[in-house]
Amino acid sequence: MDIQVQYRSAAGRTCRDEPAAVRGVRLEERQPLSEPRAYKGRTSILTKWTSATTGQAVWCASTVQMDAAMLLDFDPDIVCFQSRVAQVHWELEGQRGTVEPAFVARTRDGRRLVFAHPARDEAELEERVLREAADGAGWEIRPLRVPQGVLRSSLASAAHFSGPEFAADDDARRVLLEAFARPRPLQAGAAASGLGLRAPGYAWHLVWTGELTCDWTKPLLPTSPVWASQAAAAKEA
Repeated sequence: MDIQVQYRSAAGRTCRDEPAAVRGVRLEERQPLSEPRAYKGRTSILTKWTSATTGQAVWCASTVQMDAAMLLDFDPDIVCFQSRVAQVHWELEGQRGTVEPAFVARTRDGRRLVFAHPARDEAELEERVLREAADGAGWEIRPLRVPQGVLRSSLASAAHFSGPEFAADDDARRVLLEAFARPRPLQAGAAASGLGLRAPGYAWHLVWTGELTCDWTKPLLPTSPVWASQAAAAKEA
């Protein structure tokens, strides 16, 4: 099987190389090959997710993909991710096709992850193509995870406060972590911190960053108990 990866160079030019030539290339930092386009009869909704991790706009071809982007953005192990930055072109016995990963990401320890859409072909040819490309390029393939139900709605609530404008300075952060040294309602703990009107936004932001945590199996509300996480304790240490 002949396999090539299409992507943009650091200068923005479209390139096509064998998978081995892409090993170590930070595709997650490159510009998308294209933006999704609306057209008459399209059933999915075009949208984009603004990553709180990097500030990049991540194009999504559906609300399902946007929910998956939200979950990736929430993952503390992911430092950068992007969509539509790689296409895997294949040719086999006179047949040709293209497989496009949902996202390409990089972890804190430098691993490259490729998140695959659910397979569309019963013969699993797309899965085989992506696996062979990953072997050459040094990618780890991960299934696309999409938050559902309570987790989705709770993440969406916290994501409203994911932006840097809600980030507390070091002193305010320390006060809030002390206020939530034991579980207490989010709104009540924020009020008890003495940090004024911005305290609730600070607290919600700390939930998003994982320094405050909660029971994610239950709806996240202003009255939900939250508490300082082990991640926050490790950071303080």
